[in-house]
Amino acid sequence: MGRKTVRKLLAWFYHRRGMAFRHWGHQYGDEESYRQAERDFSRAIALEPTFAQALYDRGLLRWRELGDGVGAEADLTRVLELKPDWAEARFNRALAREVAGNLAGALADFQCYLTEGCDPQWQEISRRQIAVLQTYCAQEEK
Repeated sequence: MGRKTVRKLLAWFYHRRGMAFRHWGHQYGDEESYRQAERDFSRAIALEPTFAQALYDRGLLRWRELGDGVGAEADLTRVLELKPDWAEARFNRALAREVAGNLAGALADFQCYLTEGCDPQWQEISRRQIAVLQTYCAQEEK
């Protein structure tokens, strides 16, 4: 088995273990499980820097469970560099950008999701968020 194959297998292992820790964090409300999940996702990404699923899952974990919008935005931006048509990554980056305070970026991503995404619930959320962000941005300009 070649070195490249071993790295991919280890990356897969750390990603799956990270998913288990994230699940335990949900199940038991345990922040340390979330932190362990983040470490495992990071290990997977270090082994396989183009592992888009691990980047996506770490990005979701960062904004949803850890409140790190900036880190999540960076992860989800990298996902979109690797897979530009991944509409769910764009939607989640919009939410991460809101958490990070990048409202103009969030607005752009929600608008883009409306043309790319196909989930009716997420489209409706995008429409509502666009309206809120446009109103907020207009008030900020005054």
